[in-house]
Amino acid sequence: MNLRALQLFREIVLSGSLSAAARQMNTSSSAASRLILLLEHELNLTLFSRANRQLLLTEDGDLFYRSIMHTLDGLEEIPTLAADIGRRTRDWLSVVTGAPLASGMISPALARMKAGGLDFRCSISVETRFDIESKVAARSYNLGLISLPVENSIIPLEPVPILKSRIGALLPRAHPLAAQASVSLADLAAAPLIGLRPGQRWRDRIDDLLGRTGPPPQPWIETNATPLVVQMVRAGLGVTLIDRICAGGPLDDSDAAVLRPLDDAHWITYASLHPKGARSALSERFLDALAAAVEDQRAADPACARDLEVL
Repeated sequence: MNLRALQLFREIVLSGSLSAAARQMNTSSSAASRLILLLEHELNLTLFSRANRQLLLTEDGDLFYRSIMHTLDGLEEIPTLAADIGRRTRDWLSVVTGAPLASGMISPALARMKAGGLDFRCSISVETRFDIESKVAARSYNLGLISLPVENSIIPLEPVPILKSRIGALLPRAHPLAAQASVSLADLAAAPLIGLRPGQRWRDRIDDLLGRTGPPPQPWIETNATPLVVQMVRAGLGVTLIDRICAGGPLDDSDAAVLRPLDDAHWITYASLHPKGARSALSERFLDALAAAVEDQRAADPACARDLEVL
């Protein structure tokens, strides 16, 4: 398979123009046209229609692009990855996780490492669950942080459980249920619910929990971002089910939201994800700092002591 032809195909789709893609690839339009014809011949697919001297994706071309777009995006990262390998040493930590965990877990751990005088550099990336798993397996990062279970069981990964976080009801401070020490699932049946969109892991968890008392209520606001759900609760728009980590850690008396535990304890287990093989010493230092940061929260806040458990 001609790698340059695949890269050119990607550029045509993104730019919508053969000539613009040819300029991006530093080649002539005629040479680019020949490359695409060779690619179509090799694939035995017609990727573009050529009506009115325009290149438009055919149905086969669109399906082919959507099937390999992540692979093509990964090809673009190869030079960057090679450059990083050339300049990175043992003082470089790279972590990938979801948006809620980046602030709730990573920031306190990094702060503790710096406070301890450790000299290092790091990169923190926020990705989807699928990309977290696949990129850690490909050794693009030292480690990932994710809630269990792992989505794709065929990807070669080593998950290590690191902590448990209790699920509770996140409520506006002025909400009547906020005065209770704990909340039942039945209490939430009539509350205006804010949640993630169907198909996302947290939405599945909420539907499963609320479905135990009857048909799960449909959120009146849906979004694809957990931090946005938390902000909307703080704005008084409704309530949600969430764990202590995704809620952002300790919530003091000045916070516009409160997290009340459910009457029956339900927990989320978080794990570090590692590629197969040797682990970097800095990764282990980071996980030690993360555990210590959680213990600091537990010691300083009785609610965190109730809702978090280091494994």
